[in-house]
Amino acid sequence: MSIKTTLKASVAAAALVAVAAPVVSSPAEAGLANGNDNGVVISGSLVRSLMYTDNGSANDWSHIDGGADTNSRMRILVSGALTESIAVGGVFEANLPRSNSSVATSGADIGATVVGDAAFGFRKTDISFTHATMGKLSIGQGDTASDNKPSLDSTGTNNAGITYGSSISVFDKTANTNGTTAGSHFDSYFGGRKDRIRYDAPSIAGFSAGADFGQDGFWDAGLKYGATYNDVQIAAAVSYQSLGADTPENTMGVGIALKHASGISAGMHFGQEGGASDAAGGVDGSSWGVEAGYTTTAISGFGATSFNVKYAEAREANNNDFTADSVQFAFNQSMPAGVDVFASYDSASFDDNNAATDLENLSVFLMGTKINF
Repeated sequence: MSIKTTLKASVAAAALVAVAAPVVSSPAEAGLANGNDNGVVISGSLVRSLMYTDNGSANDWSHIDGGADTNSRMRILVSGALTESIAVGGVFEANLPRSNSSVATSGADIGATVVGDAAFGFRKTDISFTHATMGKLSIGQGDTASDNKPSLDSTGTNNAGITYGSSISVFDKTANTNGTTAGSHFDSYFGGRKDRIRYDAPSIAGFSAGADFGQDGFWDAGLKYGATYNDVQIAAAVSYQSLGADTPENTMGVGIALKHASGISAGMHFGQEGGASDAAGGVDGSSWGVEAGYTTTAISGFGATSFNVKYAEAREANNNDFTADSVQFAFNQSMPAGVDVFASYDSASFDDNNAATDLENLSVFLMGTKINF
């Protein structure tokens, strides 16, 4: 390609980027097309919240972005056709949480960076090839096959522990200092995002299976099921991870969720780790949780209104003889123009059965709004 042709292409690309935001803001022109005839869609969300935190030693209000499940982010979705039977896709997704201050006013006392105020970070950089009858192959950083915890809750808080206060330090009254973070004592054992090569088989009778391989000996597999019987929607999943060089050596998780046409939902999950390879004493942790929710359009003319309550308990997730439990109440109101208004109260308590430490309870209240684009 000549230098002149290259310069022309670069100028055209720069012009496209310069006008991308106003083009995407119009629903009628949400799609962009590049020179390779691929579809390009830009989407994401902006979030602003107020959070009150009390860890037993300090308490304060903070202006933050959002919680672990609701932070600001932006994604670029690419779609195209490799052949008549093979579709190609790509996703670039990044966290964009930022506040005027990344630490709470009482950060010196609470001892933690506020949830949702971390710097720019990548979530997904993934390329996929989907065959019409043979399944899907994904390459890059994205969800693993074991990242399949089922939930039909409409509040958007599909957590397995404390959500919005996960990065706040737990105060140790005996040592008179802040210690580990609250979120480090909870784990759902349902996987997450990794650099991996993943294959998903075609869905058969509501069942879909996937497996992937990563570096350092990591591999996992997951099986999901989804169906509707009369007025009841069902989602179920089972997963297994072999963590290779990491500890613990392996994890497994199983869960089920139900939702009735009336808007009532419920779910439960259980997970555990194996291998007894934790250097702190051969700990094999486990966790379980239950949830119940209700979603209705009868309360507000704006959109769906959702309520949810969750309870989760984790045993020996990181330390021997350690138990943590969490209760969460969540609310979400959907509105036109992709707007959500939400509120949540999280409470967590800890018991390590160790006379040398005495950990305080943690409570977090958060209210905020999100605009999806």
